[in-house]
Amino acid sequence: MITDNLPARLATPTTAPLVTRLAEAFAREEILYSHWKSNIALAQATSGETDLDLLVDRKALPQAVAILSALGFKAATVRWGDNPPGIRHYYGHDPDHGRLIHVHLFSTVLTGESYVKSHRLPFEEMLLENVYYSDQIRVASKPAELLLFTMRTFIKYGSLLDLLNLWKKQAALRRELQWLQDGGDLSKTLSFVETYCPVVDERLFVECVDTLGSDTSLLRRILLAKRVRRRLGGYARYSAFQRLVAYGRMLWAEGQRRLGGKRKNKVLQAGGAVIAFVGAEATGKSTLVTESGRWLGSAFAVRSVHAGKPPPTWLTAPFSLLLPLLRRGLSSLRSSRLEGHVRPAQANSSPGKSERLASLAYALRAVILAWERRQLLVRAGRAAANGEIVICDRYPSEIVGMMDSPRLRERHSRRGFDPLIFNWLARLEQRLYRQIPPPDIVLRLNVSIETAQERNRERFKPGKESEAYVASRHRQFRQWRKSGTKSIYEIDTEQSLPETILCVKKAIWESL
Repeated sequence: MITDNLPARLATPTTAPLVTRLAEAFAREEILYSHWKSNIALAQATSGETDLDLLVDRKALPQAVAILSALGFKAATVRWGDNPPGIRHYYGHDPDHGRLIHVHLFSTVLTGESYVKSHRLPFEEMLLENVYYSDQIRVASKPAELLLFTMRTFIKYGSLLDLLNLWKKQAALRRELQWLQDGGDLSKTLSFVETYCPVVDERLFVECVDTLGSDTSLLRRILLAKRVRRRLGGYARYSAFQRLVAYGRMLWAEGQRRLGGKRKNKVLQAGGAVIAFVGAEATGKSTLVTESGRWLGSAFAVRSVHAGKPPPTWLTAPFSLLLPLLRRGLSSLRSSRLEGHVRPAQANSSPGKSERLASLAYALRAVILAWERRQLLVRAGRAAANGEIVICDRYPSEIVGMMDSPRLRERHSRRGFDPLIFNWLARLEQRLYRQIPPPDIVLRLNVSIETAQERNRERFKPGKESEAYVASRHRQFRQWRKSGTKSIYEIDTEQSLPETILCVKKAIWESL
């Protein structure tokens, strides 16, 4: 690995095993490619900390895509904004480290401004033919990359939106320039200028390099950028009007992303998915939901929801405000009862007037909870249909009496007005739960009652559940079932947390 003038923090990462397998497969199939830019940070790219920017010969592109697919990489696309031809995104899961590896695959040199790929430069042959190997990766030579780096940088100096970033990165730019010049051959770079970029004369190029390596004013750099961009005008992707439109689309896309909670802007080409974590108490649902959201959210548009505690809707909010008052007088409305921690006989008993009122209030609260869950999970399904990955903490099953599932059973042995209303509410609750779409992926978490009780004792939170409550959850938890679910995985959470997380990531990735 090249470490000349490389900051210590960049020299420490190790190459991810999945990247090694990819490099070996490309070499075996004789794929013509190179890691073509930002090679000063190659260690970060090969470790999975940043993008792996690979330029592939167009004739070898089908083979390269087939190799990526065989190694478990999945194609992704930008949800809002520009998806220029010649650039593809592939993500792979490294099972050894649990990381997502992002291969930024190019078949043409689209580069330039940071916010829109403003120029297509004719450097493919130069970057593919002039290479060396670093940790099995084909890397563009320093003289070739110096030409690319200089042109890219001065294209950016001609963009108003790029100027602030460039001002902040002056030291980094100078460091990268020094790294490219160290051990390089300027005469070789000048020969590349003459061959591959003849519109820029030698004197102008040398002036650009000297300017980047010295403490020149921002104004001088901007004026020099105008000259460079004028020479490169034939390689620009946009006319002046088209560039304005492109920036308008970019700003619109950024607005959409921020309205969506600043989620990442990539989605899998295969589509979104609803992923549900189900299991009894203290099986690790919340921890695994958080970890999965962090992992997938580092690359894709991800949202997390809690189906066990759905937020109130505008229709149910008034009742939610009254619920604390009602609970004082009607113990039957406690959340533990609604979640099935009482015997069925209790739920059906109503000998007196107060008990009949409590029973109807209980049924009404169960219907409201069903409505809130339905609304929440229908929205989750819509988000998945639009490419997002939705991670659910708990999910209703179709088994009556199971946690987070229908609570009410019709009463056929009684007559009168109260049972008539109760049965109507029971049918309504069943209908609402049937309208909840099935999740795409279910991870069913399993742990022994003893382990769950031990974990509950170790929790540092006020008002934590009693051991009897935890045991009741486990006795009440049965085989989760929801018709239409595509994939169900059994996850043993008796193992260590790191091992459990790796198992969860593996199950999710192979199903996405």
